[in-house]
Amino acid sequence: MATTIRRRLRSWVLELGVNGALVDDIVLGVYEALANVVEHAYSSSPETGTMSITVTYEHETLTVTVSDTGTWRPPTSTTTRSHGLQLAAAVADDLSVDHRPGFGTVVTAVWSKPLAAAGRI
Repeated sequence: MATTIRRRLRSWVLELGVNGALVDDIVLGVYEALANVVEHAYSSSPETGTMSITVTYEHETLTVTVSDTGTWRPPTSTTTRSHGLQLAAAVADDLSVDHRPGFGTVVTAVWSKPLAAAGRI
């Protein structure tokens, strides 16, 4: 499923005209948010969980929202794991994480002016 989402997202941002230098960053950042849900949100639940992903481009801003209704697990202090959201934040212009007990988690990644980002590093 994650592979399908990554391929569809890559195709969509390429069709949109996102600068090629940013395509991999966008796909990576979104993948890390999705992986966070898969690995953490429902790990303590015996039921299969759900997530949603919304991608919009408005006012020269690409916004990707990944949400779940699972349980928030704070990052651990291990040096080999739990860096996915840090990585997502590093490749996005802005990343916010909103988690509320009983309501799940919403991760929002934003890229400003991704169609004109040729000189970005």
